[in-house]
Amino acid sequence: VVLGDDSSPFFKTSSVPADQDIYSQTTVGILCIDEESLHLKPARVGIILEGSVVMDDLPNLPQAFCLLFGLIYALHLDYPKYMKNTFLFVQHVMLNLGKSELPPKIQSLKNQLSV
Repeated sequence: VVLGDDSSPFFKTSSVPADQDIYSQTTVGILCIDEESLHLKPARVGIILEGSVVMDDLPNLPQAFCLLFGLIYALHLDYPKYMKNTFLFVQHVMLNLGKSELPPKIQSLKNQLSV
């Protein structure tokens, strides 16, 4: 929200584990299977790449995001356009990877956090 990214195409939620229609058009994302549990603690979490779940039964959402970031970084994939600022923030500010110039939104947030 702070960086202006639209997370709706990135985070997919389903109550049925086998419902592939929800994520078949998603290039990169995270799938939360709720099965009557709270949205803050999904029953299962998975990683979506190119419309397929490549990792499943992850214990929580933060771990899924970290693993997805690692997959994207290690496989040299492009960040999804709808979450590019978020991934750039994680890469440059939180992990201090890469030395390129930051976009203004990310640089501004970095400056605010360093005060």
